[in-house]
Amino acid sequence: EKKIDDIAKGIDGIKLILQSLDPAQIPKSALNAVTGNAPESSAPPLITRDTIATNVSSFDHSAHVIDLLKSVLEDGTVTSNGSSPETSEVVSSLTDLTRTLEDPPSGGNHRSGGRTVAKGGHIDDDQMPPIRDVLEILRWVRAREHFFRIARISRVLPTEYFAEICRKMYFAIDAYTEIDFVLANGYLAYIFAEHLITTGLNDYREHWLMCRKNLHDAVARLPLLLPASMDAVAALTVAAYDAMENAKATVAWSLISSAASLCQTLGYNRPSPRRRARNGSIASTDTQESLFWSVYSLDKGLSLQLDRAPNIRDVDISISFNPDSQPRSIRLARIQGKTYEQLYSPQGLSRPVLERGHDAEVLATQLREMIRDVHVDMENANNSDPVADEDPLRVLYLQCHLVCHTSLLTLILRAIPSVGSSPSGASDECVAVARLALEIHHQCMTSIRNCKSDPQIVNKYISWAILNMPFVSFSVLFLHAVRTADDADLAVLDRFARSLQPEDQASDCSTHPHRIYELLCRAARLHIESKTGGLDSSMNQHPLESLLDIDVPDARSLETTRHGNEIFETDGSGLGNWYREQQHFLGLLNENAFQ
Repeated sequence: EKKIDDIAKGIDGIKLILQSLDPAQIPKSALNAVTGNAPESSAPPLITRDTIATNVSSFDHSAHVIDLLKSVLEDGTVTSNGSSPETSEVVSSLTDLTRTLEDPPSGGNHRSGGRTVAKGGHIDDDQMPPIRDVLEILRWVRAREHFFRIARISRVLPTEYFAEICRKMYFAIDAYTEIDFVLANGYLAYIFAEHLITTGLNDYREHWLMCRKNLHDAVARLPLLLPASMDAVAALTVAAYDAMENAKATVAWSLISSAASLCQTLGYNRPSPRRRARNGSIASTDTQESLFWSVYSLDKGLSLQLDRAPNIRDVDISISFNPDSQPRSIRLARIQGKTYEQLYSPQGLSRPVLERGHDAEVLATQLREMIRDVHVDMENANNSDPVADEDPLRVLYLQCHLVCHTSLLTLILRAIPSVGSSPSGASDECVAVARLALEIHHQCMTSIRNCKSDPQIVNKYISWAILNMPFVSFSVLFLHAVRTADDADLAVLDRFARSLQPEDQASDCSTHPHRIYELLCRAARLHIESKTGGLDSSMNQHPLESLLDIDVPDARSLETTRHGNEIFETDGSGLGNWYREQQHFLGLLNENAFQ
């Protein structure tokens, strides 16, 4: 607070100096930076709540899912000849979707055109928001560091550290660096967005868009190799958060991989003396460790989402880890890392079935404890009296946690062999938890639609929750519903697809999650109707057979071979094949959702 007040006093002093000078001698950029008056012709247009809802472009998807769709359509079994009109429409839509994904529209990458940083590292005209508004938002944040999203960004770097970077930007006695520019704009974009989401007010919308554009431009200009420093790690982490919130998982992975490499170069993963930060000052060990765990958390989550080996292995970490003192996000990241390593990595999938199942039980127990903790927090929040400056979206964020935690539990339980016959290969508990995850999602979406917040919160929820883990819950219940022809489960899946429908129909592009889930639900119903005689059964094979008739063994169909005391799974269509199929579908939804 004192630093912010000192900045304000400095502005008043500069104003007095400027008033004593001849206006003709005052650079226009200096007047604009201090007074906040930008040229009228260059002022960005006001973007309304309706406009921001349509600020969605095509989804960029991974190459392997394009290959999957092409193989389904080109193997000769998917054809609309002799099919019902609705089946032909679904097949045609899948064909169009494949073409769209093979030839995505231009302008979908992370780099955006625009003005570069002024030569010499000084703010040029209206390149940054007015300093007065920046001071107001910094004061607003200072009183709300306990808010969920503000606490998360504060674990990257302390709020006072970000304020110091902003001071350097606006009062650049020495030229600032590109890293400074990324940090300042990334942080300001984040907190301006938080103000929009929390208050529902449009006061800072233009500033949010300006800083977000500056961030994207600056990240695109960063060199491939960055010097190893705490600021560089923080800049990459802030940029990775932005990429995640815009559903650009592969961009986030590239950024966080670089951050993880720098962390290990700097030795943040092991105990060591305090190191110097910006301007030669000594950074506290707590700050460095907090930054490291932020990188670790993103790395583990993206590793599981993208089916890639994590950059930071638990065996390489020697700094102390106390679960009771760590944020819930870090404890969740450790479970995510173990889920990939022990259950779904190439080595994990080659392990004995019983051994893998035992590890899954241990992870499920740990995750159930976290879920119980979230329920306790929700109960306390709902039963407590309102408190001044309390996070108004706390309960909503706890619901989002439950969606993610329950979907991850579904993935873990899927690795445990079912007892007895199972139509889908998943245990009864796994299917039940999948239903629960979709029910919690429905409650969460109801809360989001009812709260008086900014439309951006819907996009952020879809990016963090739906495109991250819950597709596993959908796919488990999807396969179970198809195999059992369960109308109740199909209704749950239909409701899930409808919940993702954008309020603005113009933003429902062909690759939007709502569109893809809707097509899958229609395909499931058509498949069931063909099996039960609802459609013409004279065809040799229904056009959707190759997509929906997936061989999934139950526990009794797993042939095992004993080698000493080890049991190995020899069925090639077991858990490994199921997991690869989920990664194919997940690739359809994992990035570039929102611009």
